[in-house]
Amino acid sequence: MTNLWVATDLGSLRGVCLKTEQNTVVTYDEISTKNEIVSLTSSENGQELYCTLKSDLVNVFDMSQNIYVNQYEMEGDLLTAFDVGEQLLTVAKNGQVYIWRDEEVAAKFKIGENIDCCMKSHDGKIVSGGKENELKVWDLETQKPIFTSKNVPRDNLDIRVPVWIKSITSPTSDSNILCVGTHYHQYRQYDIRVKRRPIINKLWEELPIISLTANDTHCYLANGKGDIGQIDFRNPEKINKLRGAVGSVRSLALHAREPYLASVGLDRHLRVHNTITKEVEHKFYLKNKMNSVLFTSERIKEKEEEEDVWEQLEGAVVKRRKLGVEWLQNDPDD
Repeated sequence: MTNLWVATDLGSLRGVCLKTEQNTVVTYDEISTKNEIVSLTSSENGQELYCTLKSDLVNVFDMSQNIYVNQYEMEGDLLTAFDVGEQLLTVAKNGQVYIWRDEEVAAKFKIGENIDCCMKSHDGKIVSGGKENELKVWDLETQKPIFTSKNVPRDNLDIRVPVWIKSITSPTSDSNILCVGTHYHQYRQYDIRVKRRPIINKLWEELPIISLTANDTHCYLANGKGDIGQIDFRNPEKINKLRGAVGSVRSLALHAREPYLASVGLDRHLRVHNTITKEVEHKFYLKNKMNSVLFTSERIKEKEEEEDVWEQLEGAVVKRRKLGVEWLQNDPDD
């Protein structure tokens, strides 16, 4: 039973089971930097992984069988791939988007130049940004942007603030809220219903924010120094830190139903934080530098284990109460 899939810089996939602390390795072709997996995304049905390779290939991996079942090849420096309904979208860094149906290119359109990040929103649209490329939300039917952000005002010296978007995410239940990390270590939050400029714009640490992920209550961000931050959407002015990571953090992932955050990067370690206690609960050395991590739908703790934990906590409370009663009965001042 695999809880996590990790993509490495040598083209291998590693499946990790947190309960048994075992990991399996699946490779495509030869172990080589030319087969580096630059992006790892999950299909909408949760059964397949889309592995975008440096060699301009997209491999489709079946998680139930642990084998590659399909492959797409195209020209261009590929950035990522994901499915929307029955369509597969592949995005290149030059802004070219290919829409695949029945393993053939059905349509293509351009989303600008110098694309550094592109994601699928929860309502089926795509969101993109990059170097001097403003944040945009694209409608796949019209293939035109329905939202384009506006740069922040000039600084105190009347100098234009450069645009360089490195990472994008949004809360799981609200696609109108977009969280952005920039090359200039700015965290920005947009509400596309309100205005084109960010509703929150603040600096965080001193290095580019290269990875973001979010759920309904928190946004998590990471940079090239190993810093991992936690922002509460209800109080976004404060950024808490999750400690333990060392070196550049390339990817973050949240479990859909349990309070766990996975992180991978150049220090070759996979870490799983408990987002409530902010402690590292699992740590694996996986030998290779890692670019992406994804949780599967498998539970980390079974229901019986969770009930045992609550029973232990309730038992501790009862024991404390009993001790308190005994102390009161034996009080020497009575």
